[in-house]
Amino acid sequence: MRQAVRHAAVALLGVSCAPAGVPLEAPPVASTISRHTATSASASPTAGPMPESSDEANLQKRLTSALAYVSEVRQLPALSPVQGRLISRPEIAKYLTAQLDAETPIDVIQATEALLWGFGTVDFDFDFRASVIGLMTSQLLGFYDPKQKTFFVGGDLKGDEADITLWHELVHALQDQHYDLTHLSDWQPDMGDSQAAVHALAEGDATSAMLDAMLKPRGATALEVPDGLMRAQSVLGSAALTAPPVLVRSLLAPYVDGLSFTNYLRRRGGFAAVDAAWQAPPTSTEQLLHPEKFLAHELPLVVPLPPPPASAPELSERFHDVMGEQTLRLLLEEWLPARTAAAAAADWGGDRLSVFADDARKRWAIGWHLRFDSPAAAERAFAALVRSAPLTERGAGRHLDDLPKSSHPGAKVCRERHTQGPIALVRRSVDLAIAIGPFVRNQTPVAADPGCGAALAWATKIANH
Repeated sequence: MRQAVRHAAVALLGVSCAPAGVPLEAPPVASTISRHTATSASASPTAGPMPESSDEANLQKRLTSALAYVSEVRQLPALSPVQGRLISRPEIAKYLTAQLDAETPIDVIQATEALLWGFGTVDFDFDFRASVIGLMTSQLLGFYDPKQKTFFVGGDLKGDEADITLWHELVHALQDQHYDLTHLSDWQPDMGDSQAAVHALAEGDATSAMLDAMLKPRGATALEVPDGLMRAQSVLGSAALTAPPVLVRSLLAPYVDGLSFTNYLRRRGGFAAVDAAWQAPPTSTEQLLHPEKFLAHELPLVVPLPPPPASAPELSERFHDVMGEQTLRLLLEEWLPARTAAAAAADWGGDRLSVFADDARKRWAIGWHLRFDSPAAAERAFAALVRSAPLTERGAGRHLDDLPKSSHPGAKVCRERHTQGPIALVRRSVDLAIAIGPFVRNQTPVAADPGCGAALAWATKIANH
């Protein structure tokens, strides 16, 4: 779920960024679901020679000093200077718009809107492109572009806020010099979850070092800040953001989850352990959320793509990806307490999601095949999803064949919805399948194709695939 959102948001910011207002006076926020990481020079502000303005000269001087400081704190030597350029808020908006339009196919944008609407997390007229650009423009304070090797700084950035942003972004510059961040831009199908894990490593590393830089005068480090406090402050900071909550949570997740992962490694082996992670990054957000699985090299399972719905042969696949444990957790957080959502998503083993549409992009359907490490884990996830809003007792036409019990190898449930089409959930041993639709959507109130029979048949086929 986060992928579809992050594919354009993180992808938007294949450039590393430091948006405003998250933990402990610090500024980070970034990528749910769309990860077409975009850093093409044609869409970017041109770095070019530095103008001879006093503001630009002062920025370059400040960058040189800050780079030396953060290099010492991060214990990673600077291999070259970092060029800086001031950029206005309108330029940031223009940059983000160009990035999204250049790097994110229209199928991904439309599939994301259909996906979020199908799960009932956004209004029918939700405009993904406008929401991402608006949220990023309002929050972005500065960003490092690895393609241009340049740090673009918002012209309205001043005082302590400027120092914090500089430290965070200059860690990204150091990462780029040593580990080449440009590879984060190389999007490929079914790489969404693995790229989310690497993106979180980048943001967690930068946030941890940034906190060290902040706390050093007090003789403290990021390791003394409880992970729970950072998560709580990110939740409080997100409350003021005017965007669908699932989108906001998706943008915050790389910073909060990445910081927990980075600090876990630092407690075991300092920044040297983080450097080792850069040499062999986590391959899934499961490894990111459970560092012991990263150290044990537990790889995600390969899950087949969901087949198209037999009841709608005119639909063809428009988007597919691996969503990952982090996305499942973020989706469940829409309706359940954070701890419950995390427990339900735990022991994710692998998944594949496909979004189908007709040629006119009016009729949509969504299939999601998840596989867990054990039948008990699949049962937990099933029970949590049954409690979620799309499958609650509200509304007519809900069918529940059997609730998950440890003695039962499988379970299935379906609810017919007036506008979003049926949503069916089937569990078979370690496999769990979700089928949504078909439904009609075209930026107006949608018409559903009611029918739990067809939806349950499709979900059963996905689970058995």
